[in-house]
Amino acid sequence: MAAHQISEEVRRNFHLFCDNFPFPVMLVHTDRTILTVNKTAETEGYPTGVRCIETGKKEHHKGCLANQALAEQTAKRVVAYFDFRGAVLDSYWIPLAGSEELYLHFAPDITPWAKESMIPKGCDVTADCTACNCV
Repeated sequence: MAAHQISEEVRRNFHLFCDNFPFPVMLVHTDRTILTVNKTAETEGYPTGVRCIETGKKEHHKGCLANQALAEQTAKRVVAYFDFRGAVLDSYWIPLAGSEELYLHFAPDITPWAKESMIPKGCDVTADCTACNCV
């Protein structure tokens, strides 16, 4: 896999706008290579230089809307409960204006503000949900 280069201007602007965002944000190439991450993602150990699909389990990526966002050159959003995280995530895929190869991806945990009906019955969102049957 070839290494992707982004301009210093794009990198600088990404960090200018995303570094103080309180949730992880990734700048991703169309081939799903994570090019850079904000400070929160860096602190949480998000990798760069690898394809996002290679992180976590393959089924965790089944709801990805990156292809649709890139094809339509418009932001896509999904708000849903994700059992592998035990959380309600407000997920976004946002193509960068002027670029057909780059997009932002982030998914803030909004569980504390989510409607109760979004969380499966019997699920303890304070626990590690990978061990329960919340689906």
